[in-house]
Amino acid sequence: MSKLQARNEAIINAPIGNVWALITDINQLHKINPGVIKATGRMDKQGETRTCEMNNKGRKGTMTEKLIELIPEKKTVWAIENDTMGMSKMLKDPKFCFYLEKLDENKTKIINESYYLPATLIAKIMNALMMKKMMSKIQGQILSNIKRLAEN
Repeated sequence: MSKLQARNEAIINAPIGNVWALITDINQLHKINPGVIKATGRMDKQGETRTCEMNNKGRKGTMTEKLIELIPEKKTVWAIENDTMGMSKMLKDPKFCFYLEKLDENKTKIINESYYLPATLIAKIMNALMMKKMMSKIQGQILSNIKRLAEN
């Protein structure tokens, strides 16, 4: 069972439908997630997969994730199926979640959470020293990008 490692939230001045449309549109993923160069697949149907070409500070590779839970305008949960960047070797049971909450007609709360367990002793040490902070920073950037796109 994975463990919550990072959690960020933001208030977006846009209807929940607009925010939902952004986080389930494969063609917007490269504008939302700073490490994604290009993405293929589907993000709008439970059980579907997406494959992302990644560039993480010069480290290039691919990551394939499966949408394991989808509740329209409320929740998405993605799990890594495989990757070429080493994440699946360092992390056990990684999951990435978005939760949406309608605050009013033009205001949406969005929460981004990352769950995993370090797979090795080295990964445990790295997680304590830097990975959790790095994950939180990436989540903050993702939420900032969603906010910018949804409010424009």
